[in-house]
Amino acid sequence: MRSKQPPLAPQTLDAQQVGLRIRATRRKHKLTLTALSAQTGLDKGFLSRLERGEKFGSVGTLHTVAAALGTPLSALLGEADPKDEIHIVRAGERHRLSSSDNEPGEHAYEAITTGANNSGLSVMVVEVGTHGERTVAHHGGDELIFVLEGRVRVHFGEHTVLLERDDSVRFPGYLPHSLCAEGRKKARALIIIASDQA
Repeated sequence: MRSKQPPLAPQTLDAQQVGLRIRATRRKHKLTLTALSAQTGLDKGFLSRLERGEKFGSVGTLHTVAAALGTPLSALLGEADPKDEIHIVRAGERHRLSSSDNEPGEHAYEAITTGANNSGLSVMVVEVGTHGERTVAHHGGDELIFVLEGRVRVHFGEHTVLLERDDSVRFPGYLPHSLCAEGRKKARALIIIASDQA
């Protein structure tokens, strides 16, 4: 029979921070709350409240969760070195890709998030081409387009939105969409795609 351990003192540890670390680690491993519940034997509702910082688990509970997530307990408690969680991409390190090598008017992309990215977040700077409406995209999650320079027209089927510098639009990625530069000036946009992760 397991001895019941008291919860860790909330004044020394921030329940919300611990919960956010648990959620981020779970998502990094592409686990649902249901799967984590099955692996730990802990109630799914309790795990959900733990992730939201509404509950604070005992050392034993947090150790069980850490073991199921394949991470040290110290990482969930914020005692690990944060430099392992910080990813820097210098301007000169970004990879530039074009949607077409020999067609003028096509988009050119620079990925800001590079390498193995398990965060579910994709960020890129796009030099928006004048013929971009030819390429229609759709995907899971949400997308945000923020215009850095020039004017960008975003097409959602028959509906279009014209964005000026510093304007943005957010929408569910399942909507078929495309974008193109409006006018003769160069247009650049920051595009952020947050994928669906339970």
